[in-house]
Amino acid sequence: MNITVVMQQLVGGMGASLLIFVLTLIGSLPLGMIVALLRKSRFAVVRGIISVYISIMRGTPLMLQLLCWYFGPYYLFG
Repeated sequence: MNITVVMQQLVGGMGASLLIFVLTLIGSLPLGMIVALLRKSRFAVVRGIISVYISIMRGTPLMLQLLCWYFGPYYLFG
């Protein structure tokens, strides 16, 4: 393989990785702020629900979460 072809593939992969990073950042920062604010809520029910959500997100592997998000709506809604 030619070195220029390899470099083009690496640069393309880096661009895709940066795009995924930026999209993840755009989605995760607002979600994290909402979860943080709800965790400080004065309502015990809201704090409890958020605590369960945090425990589930921390306690399960990322790959399992991704599979649930990807395949879950299909199996739930058809």
